[in-house]
Amino acid sequence: MTTAPSPRVLDYPINDADNHFNEPKDCFERYIDPEHRDLAIRLVTGPDGERIELFAGAPSKFNTNQITFSKDELQKMLGDEPAIEASSSRPDEGEAGDGVNIMPGMLLNRLNPLKGLSEQERQEFMAEFKNKSEAYGNRDLRLALMDEQGIDKAVMFPAAAHNIEYEFADNIPALYANARAFNRWMHEEPGFNAENRMFLPPYIPLADPDLAVKELETVIGQGAMMIQTKSGHAHGGAENPFGGRSVADPVFDRFWSMANEAGVRYAAHLGGTDYQKYGADWSYDPETTFGDFDAFQWVMYWGDRPAAELTAALVLHNFFGRFPNMKVLLAEQGTVWLPYTLRKMDHAFMMGRKARWHETGRLDARPSEIFKQFFYVAPFPEENVERVASEIGVESLVFGSDFPHGEGLARPAEYAGSQLSSFSDDITRRIMRDNMEDYLAPCLA
Repeated sequence: MTTAPSPRVLDYPINDADNHFNEPKDCFERYIDPEHRDLAIRLVTGPDGERIELFAGAPSKFNTNQITFSKDELQKMLGDEPAIEASSSRPDEGEAGDGVNIMPGMLLNRLNPLKGLSEQERQEFMAEFKNKSEAYGNRDLRLALMDEQGIDKAVMFPAAAHNIEYEFADNIPALYANARAFNRWMHEEPGFNAENRMFLPPYIPLADPDLAVKELETVIGQGAMMIQTKSGHAHGGAENPFGGRSVADPVFDRFWSMANEAGVRYAAHLGGTDYQKYGADWSYDPETTFGDFDAFQWVMYWGDRPAAELTAALVLHNFFGRFPNMKVLLAEQGTVWLPYTLRKMDHAFMMGRKARWHETGRLDARPSEIFKQFFYVAPFPEENVERVASEIGVESLVFGSDFPHGEGLARPAEYAGSQLSSFSDDITRRIMRDNMEDYLAPCLA
């Protein structure tokens, strides 16, 4: 594998499985049903001048203060160029402290676009992306930027869906009122499908099966052909708000039957979960959230475990045996955990361990083969793609830039040269375009 982008030129536009679109902070207040206005997520300025995000009037419970680099290190990288105005409280978009904000790619290591630049080049880079920042939340400007970046189609995840379920775990009416407002904004402004190129999946919580069905009916009626849920287990329901259920639990069968019949695609993205509650068994405060995670908590409760458990549940709980039209995109969750998870599932299958919610308890194929048939997964930008491809093949691998986040790619098209240099042109095209084209096919109007 090469250690720096090479000038590999692609003769086709790429498809991006993990891109991001910034929602306006007032979208919940503007689009929430009037009777629920007091429940709306809103941004206010506190007495000290700091921005505070309120959830049904309560400050956020999700701490995102920790970042990869210190303030001094960020300042050294950024120089004196004014930073992009932050538009989200997410750790990879928001303020790093004292006005120093995250730029695309600057939290990467080997592929950091600021690495090795002269001071003048650094200033030019900062100015370039400052000028482009308006496009991060503007439909028409974003389509033009996609042209510039060589992107044909992209799944774009607005930021608010990543933590909304964690914030409203014990307030299901507020959860659904804000999810409805969020999806209404998506439909009314950027659209679920912008010119068959930009796809924003409406977010549907699974806290209440009936309300989930109602929201699914609404968004399908509005033309949505892709939906998203949070990664990890589903919400435990009103009687168990801090517990969980399998996404494949039959309590959701009506929901998934409707999605399956309509040919809707399913996406799950990294976000805030309650997995840190398991830290109580390891001498930790179970209420600790992302910004205060130490190394152990970050390794065990952020990203990999929710992704692995969701994947295992969908396969071993016979989700695809019951809903064979469903296809699943795992975005911004990487692939380091994946070979081990598939090997463990195959081992359980070969030992005769039963699959839950299956008539005979015996899956029709090895779990790894089921995965290849039904899943699409995007490696993180700096992961070793050759390693995961050697373990699981290339059938399920798709490109994800994570643009414009700090740990994403400032120039997505450079990925083919930097990370896929050992692959043939045909395999590179599968990862950079064709696999994702297959996933998106039912979504095209």
